[in-house]
Amino acid sequence: MNITLTPDQEAWLKAEIAEGHFTTPEDAIAYAINAAKRAALRETLDASIARGGANSADDVRRAVADRLKSAP
Repeated sequence: MNITLTPDQEAWLKAEIAEGHFTTPEDAIAYAINAAKRAALRETLDASIARGGANSADDVRRAVADRLKSAP
């Protein structure tokens, strides 16, 4: 898979690697993907809590998986 970054994104990524926040561009991408997954899970959990917490852990996992599949 090839990913094209904007010049600004590429500059940021190179700076983050130079500062030691990431070892490789792949590490940064993995971090970003995991952050998106955590955000989706937080949104799903917050929605569940707002509805009175009526969803099981499996319901939440399924909702997160469905959301990630439909993400652009």
